[in-house]
Amino acid sequence: MAEDARGRPGLLERSPTGLVVALVAVRVLVLAALIAAALRNPVTDVAVLRAQRIASSPATPYRNFPVGTMPLQTLTVRLFEGGSPSTVAIKVALLAFVADLAAAWALAWGWGRRPSTLYLLLGLPLLPVVYLRFELVGVALAVWAVAWIRHRGEVLGGATLGVAVMTKLWPIVLAPLVLLRRARSGAIAFAGVILVLGAWWYLTGGPKGPFQVASFREARGWQAQSLVGNLLWLLGRSPTYVEADALRIGHAAEWMRGLLFLGLAAVEAVLWRRADRQEGDPAAGSALAAVAALTVFSPFFAVQFAAWYLPWTALAYEGDAVDRRTATAGVVVIALTGLIGLLWSDPTATPAGWVAWLVLARNVAAIAVVVIWLRARDRRAVPVRARVAAAAPA
Repeated sequence: MAEDARGRPGLLERSPTGLVVALVAVRVLVLAALIAAALRNPVTDVAVLRAQRIASSPATPYRNFPVGTMPLQTLTVRLFEGGSPSTVAIKVALLAFVADLAAAWALAWGWGRRPSTLYLLLGLPLLPVVYLRFELVGVALAVWAVAWIRHRGEVLGGATLGVAVMTKLWPIVLAPLVLLRRARSGAIAFAGVILVLGAWWYLTGGPKGPFQVASFREARGWQAQSLVGNLLWLLGRSPTYVEADALRIGHAAEWMRGLLFLGLAAVEAVLWRRADRQEGDPAAGSALAAVAALTVFSPFFAVQFAAWYLPWTALAYEGDAVDRRTATAGVVVIALTGLIGLLWSDPTATPAGWVAWLVLARNVAAIAVVVIWLRARDRRAVPVRARVAAAAPA
């Protein structure tokens, strides 16, 4: 432990170059192993196979067949121009590797070397999964957006956050960070990017796209790792089945989805209102709690979603005692999710029954992230502009 810039104990007193090189080297080895596996064995990963189908289909995504991804991710997949599943797997892995290092660079540029190193360390258990997904692209875009907003680049940051949302929907919960700065130019840039790309999405894919994304390709059941799905699984109330390339259970009624959405909106509103009135970097514990709330209320919680936690957990360790307690719960979510990914490599298969209890522990930890941050009442109110300026490195 060490003292951070505000006199509080921090994590990783020093970030020696050798440690950073070793963490990057591990990523290179994981990337090489995934490429070798793709070249040597048939690709069975459901996400890669789905991306390959999207890339090779002559039909128009959204308009002619359902797609559960945001338009910029779909466009990226289409630019892969088909090819075999092995080729697509290699391209996805390379893109994820670059995005991973880009996110670490953004943390180093925006907050310093220590949170960047911690990000690289925390991400280790997730690498075999997230390097075959697009999650790290959204993570990199979101971190760069917040870093630019923090360093007075509101327009660039707002625009980048808009691109992040149109790539992976989850960064939408970070939009209040733009509003907290009271920067009209950043908010206008964010909204402008959303409107322009949304119009393009509508013109090319038709009106069905947002509904396909929101419903996970019109899936009806609860994904087995979600909070509700996991409880139904443990109670044995309904058999599991495969739908939209995921193991699901029961039926997620529209009223229940609506209730969860209202719960999420209420929690996010309380969370960001409190973040606006309390001391601390809003990109730390508050951002982590906002992302955790999204996973708690979502009918879908896949292993790769834990990547959303990584940068904000690393930043929360730079904050006060409340932020660090929140970050500790975030580490538990990341570690347990990495273990779940190791034990449950095929998301369409039903694992051993005891894995459901491991999923429950992970979901409880995600709830704890939100509760720990929201229950804190020992912070003094500080104007957000002064707070952000004080947190910025010299």
